Formats: sequence, structure tokens, C-alpha cells
Amino acid sequence: MMSIVPSTLQLAAMATQMLVISPLLSLISALVIPSMVLVLGFLGEKLRKISKKAQVSIATLSAYLNEVLPSILFVKANNAELSESARFRSFACADFSACLKKKKMKALIPQIVQTIYFGVLLIFCVGSLAVSSGSFDCSGAVSFMTSLVLLIEPIQGIGKAYNELKQGEPAIERLFEITRFKSQVSEKPDAVDFDSINGEVKFCDVSFKYGDSFALVLNGLDLHIKAGETVALVGPSGEGKTTLVKLLLRLYDPLSGSILIDSHNIQSIRLESVRRHVGLVSQDIALFSGTVAQNIGYRDLMTGIDIERVKLAALTANADAFIETLPEQYQTNIGPRGSSLSGGQKQRCTVTSNSKD
Repeated sequence: MMSIVPSTLQLAAMATQMLVISPLLSLISALVIPSMVLVLGFLGEKLRKISKKAQVSIATLSAYLNEVLPSILFVKANNAELSESARFRSFACADFSACLKKKKMKALIPQIVQTIYFGVLLIFCVGSLAVSSGSFDCSGAVSFMTSLVLLIEPIQGIGKAYNELKQGEPAIERLFEITRFKSQVSEKPDAVDFDSINGEVKFCDVSFKYGDSFALVLNGLDLHIKAGETVALVGPSGEGKTTLVKLLLRLYDPLSGSILIDSHNIQSIRLESVRRHVGLVSQDIALFSGTVAQNIGYRDLMTGIDIERVKLAALTANADAFIETLPEQYQTNIGPRGSSLSGGQKQRCTVTSNSKD
């Protein structure tokens, strides 16, 4: 792509020189180039579509592997190795086929560009006839042919750049789609910060649904949780228990009603402040590749982890006993998603992370 500007300048300079030397031969040369441009445009669009399919196929394969490999114990426990192997082969073959089509098209386009040499040969023949008939002097013909040869290289450079552009276009489109995503919630300019809270929570006539086509998950909910009070929300799946936590964290805003912490509407509090004072221990354990200390002190990664606070939190959550048995204790790398820890140890690390503050 870096060569497209000098190639364009060289193309313009050589084309101008050819036009000055012989307008007739320049016209014949110009008849060759548009036909090639049309063919390149057609093939470039096909390459874009093929590249998009290849991008989707590799994304599908990656998503499948990210889903299955962490659950390999579950797969084996259900004797599903053969069925998962068949699914993997299906996704892998689809990806291989898409990538092969992409490689073939990438190889074809430069060969199409090479056909310009047939046009050059035609112009050589016409130029030779013009010199033989005396209508064109020999020095002018040599100068014209030299310019024509120098014209080929920038055309090939632009063709190669066009090839690369069409190949990367689907990825660029996807990148722009991601940058156009808007946050579900916004922070008010005058939002305040809370250094400490008592912990009183109120849901006042709160209604919420996840989208226009979905039914209401919460409809006029009123809930009062006093500071220090322990409350268990019990009910069937899909009745809005997890949604309450998401609303309290301001991952979403309610359609109507208000949510108060210590009598302050959470929409008037800075997002960072709200989430700093609300601890979440999810059914889906979230641990990252890194040390035990980094996972427990996850909220302080940007500002610096205080190892003493981490140790105090581990002691409070009864996690220090198992951490002390690890090879490097708090500096032990737990692997992707905490793969080196047991299920109970993962849960204990998550609880410790939320008790640190």
C-alpha cells in the first residue's frame, strides 16, 4: 500500500510524456488500460466477498475452539469426543476451503495484470509500422516505447495495492462496525464520586426490558434493601434476578423508575464509583491469565496492586490457606481462565477479589 502514491505519480508522468510524443499511439494504449481496469474491478469485488467468507469461517472455527477446549472435561464425561471431532473437521474444512479460494483469487489477479504485456506488444507492432511508413521518426518511437515500458511497473504496483485493499476491506468494515457501537449507558457531566457508602439500596417503580421486541423483565418493581441486610432473591430462571444486579452496576439503565444507593440516584454517580462499591461474584467465574495477586487485585491493575491489601483480602475470604500452598504463592501464574486451579479455588479467588475493597 505504501507504493500506491509513487506508482500513481509515475503513471501520470509517463502517460503525459507518451501523450506529448504521440497522441495516436497514446490513444491505442489507453484502449488497453480501461478493459483491464474493468476486469480488475470485477475480480477485486469477488476477492472482497471471498475474503469476507474466509474471515467468517476462521471466526467460526476460533469461536468453536474457545467454546469446546475449556469444556474438554465435560466433553469426555459425556463420551462426546467423536461428535466434537466431527464438528471440528466440518468447521476446519470450511475454513480451509474458504482460505484456498482466497489464495487462488489473490494469485489470479496479478496474472491478469500481466496481460498488459499483450497490449504492449500490439503497440510495438503499430509503432513499428508507423516508423516503416515514415509517419513516425525512430527517436520518437524509442522514446515512446521507453515511456510505455516504464508505465507498466506503476500499473502493476497499483494492481497489487488494489488486491491488498480488497483483501483487507472486510476486516476494515468489521472494525468500523465495532467503533460505531455505542455504550448502553452514559455518564452525566455533573456526576459525583462517592468515597464511601453505607449500602442502602432502593429500586423505585423500576421497569426494564432488553430490547423493543422483548417482553418486560421487570415491571414496576419496588425493592428496599437496608444497609448491612442480607437478602436472597429466589425465583424461576429468566425472572430478572441477574437483571437486578446488571441494573445496579449500571450495565443497563431502566426504562422507567430509579435506583438509589444511600438515597442518591445511581445515574447521578460516576460509573467508576458505582462499580467500585458493588462486588459481583458471578456463576460464570472470570479469571485471567496472570498471577494470583493480579487476579485478586484486578481493579487496581492500572494504579498498582498493593500486595498487603491482597493478602488481607485473602485472609478475610479464607483463601490464604490454599494460596500459600501454590508453588510461588501470590506470584503463581494460574494460566488462561485460571486453568491451573480447581473449581473451588477459582470461586475462592473471585470472592477474595470482591472482598478486597
